[in-house]
Amino acid sequence: MKNRYFLYALAVVFLLIAVVSGRIAGETAWKNEAASEAVGAGAGEIGCILADLLWLQLDRYHHIWMYQGNEWMTATDYLPQLWLIIKLDPTFAEAYIDGGYHLTINLGHPEEGLELLQEGVRRCPDNERMLWERLIVLWLSNYYGPRATQEAAWDYMALVRQKRGQIPDLWNEANASLILEFCFENDSLRRNHMEISERYSERCDFIRSARRNSLWMENI
Repeated sequence: MKNRYFLYALAVVFLLIAVVSGRIAGETAWKNEAASEAVGAGAGEIGCILADLLWLQLDRYHHIWMYQGNEWMTATDYLPQLWLIIKLDPTFAEAYIDGGYHLTINLGHPEEGLELLQEGVRRCPDNERMLWERLIVLWLSNYYGPRATQEAAWDYMALVRQKRGQIPDLWNEANASLILEFCFENDSLRRNHMEISERYSERCDFIRSARRNSLWMENI
């Protein structure tokens, strides 16, 4: 427990130093631009290291909490540490994913949770898991309605097409089509919604069949 608070305090102190150093570097950048860039890069690397350590510590806390018989869905005291991880490393996708899901689904704060996920997408636009998890939370909560879920699914599928060959497992591409099938099936205000739903159902089956055939060919 002491180590946890020590690391937390160290991260807070680092953030304060980084803010002050950033202001000083900005004020003197015209004198020594190379030195300012070096200071900024070094601070960024240290921040990422601290974020990784805090995340590993958070995982240990999670397991201890569960081992003690507590319901993880009720946990709130670890959220400040998530915010700190994001401050230290704004591209830490796992922190956005964990916090966004927990706030929206478990704690019943969809506006805050979805805003956090949206910020994660903005900061990590090429992270397919970030886009996928945001899609799942939008679908499960239905907070912004089917249209928002549809757009999130299209964003995810566009990224998958863009990164074709770079992602080892594409099963979620079929699942995104499945979610679109359900969304359009329930979107009775949209014209021809059942026909569109059926097209996405067919697309889902096609992707899954193609994936199975690809795996079969790899194992021959």
